Amino acid sequence: MPGIVVVGLQWGDEGKGKVSAYLARGASLAVRFNGGANAGHTVTLPDRTLSLHMLPAAAISTKSAAIGHGVYLDIEEMLRDIAKLEEAVGKVGVVVSPRAHLVTPLQVGLDAKIEEMRGGGSIGTTRRGIGPTALHKYGRLGLRLCDVLDGADVGDLVKVWMRLWGGVIPFNPEEVLAKVRGLAEQVRGMVGDVSSLIRTHLASGGTVIFEGAQGTMLDIDHGTYPYVTSSHTTSAAAAIGSGVGLKSINIVVGVAKAYTTRVGAGPFPTEISGPVADVIRERGSEYGATTGRPRRIGWLDMPQLRYACMLNDTDQIFLTRVDTLSGLERVKLCVKYEGVGEPYPETVEALRSVKPVYLEMEGWPRIDEAERERLRLEGYGALHRAARRYLEKVEEELGTAVKYIGIGPGIMDVIVK
Repeated sequence: MPGIVVVGLQWGDEGKGKVSAYLARGASLAVRFNGGANAGHTVTLPDRTLSLHMLPAAAISTKSAAIGHGVYLDIEEMLRDIAKLEEAVGKVGVVVSPRAHLVTPLQVGLDAKIEEMRGGGSIGTTRRGIGPTALHKYGRLGLRLCDVLDGADVGDLVKVWMRLWGGVIPFNPEEVLAKVRGLAEQVRGMVGDVSSLIRTHLASGGTVIFEGAQGTMLDIDHGTYPYVTSSHTTSAAAAIGSGVGLKSINIVVGVAKAYTTRVGAGPFPTEISGPVADVIRERGSEYGATTGRPRRIGWLDMPQLRYACMLNDTDQIFLTRVDTLSGLERVKLCVKYEGVGEPYPETVEALRSVKPVYLEMEGWPRIDEAERERLRLEGYGALHRAARRYLEKVEEELGTAVKYIGIGPGIMDVIVK
């Protein structure tokens, strides 16, 4: 049975939480494989809206979740997620990889300090400690959950941290160690072999949803460096970050909005401002789930999406927020960058200098709650012809099927094409 990877095709905030929860109906396990508490997956339930930062949002449907070793683990945030999720849907089983690297108060403090030191060149991190945790991991100075729980002598490691960073921020190694050990004990009963768990579910005929954080353009290697996150965000990271082989992944679902957003600094070729951007931002509630920051708004960018679909070997596209664009007289698609072909621009400077070439298209009538209900019942053919033209033009440009269309915030506000 399938291993399905849900991956963002833009700069994050595409609606992966809703998508994962929708696709996970009938699945047996939800897996988070990358990122940390800098991610925020928001899911709208009939009676509440949940924003989860460590647990995969697909666990709303599966009630069984795993945190892979590719995740930068903030234990306090995970415990808050568990409490919120169980209040909403009942008991949820959680298994955490012992190899996950821990985010401690030191890394959180360093994140803020480094951003401060960048001055006007700050990259707009969420200040959740993710970058410094990655720095320690790849510098082989990281602290893993298993190291704490197995009673390894990590005092010398923390003393190295002190020598490195004690002159940069206030840092008490004994206090940090005491806090980390206390938190680790709280999750001792959740620790298990995530890779074996996934293989067991797949071998027994279950469906596993691998849920990514952030988006393709924030990938540490393939994104708009240095305005990126500190992990791999493409589909291949699902295997690496959860401990399974590539053959465990059968379907890649790429998630994109019907427009584009970005949080923080960095190049954004199709960015717009003014009344239209304000309308889209307010209708789409385009504010960060983790930070509350207003998101930057832009038209849908075909060169960027072609690049993302290629990197992820995307099989199907789930295009969200088609309802947010509804009611606009005209909508635009960037179909190319003037004078720029393949490959996609590799530097920030090159991307900042591109000139988008737009195709302007007819808008479609407002999709309100009554219209959502009609569309849910009648399906794709009931969509306004202008909306269908827009979606079909996206398919034509990308050479990839738009299989799912989001028409509202709820998990079931979806049309299957």
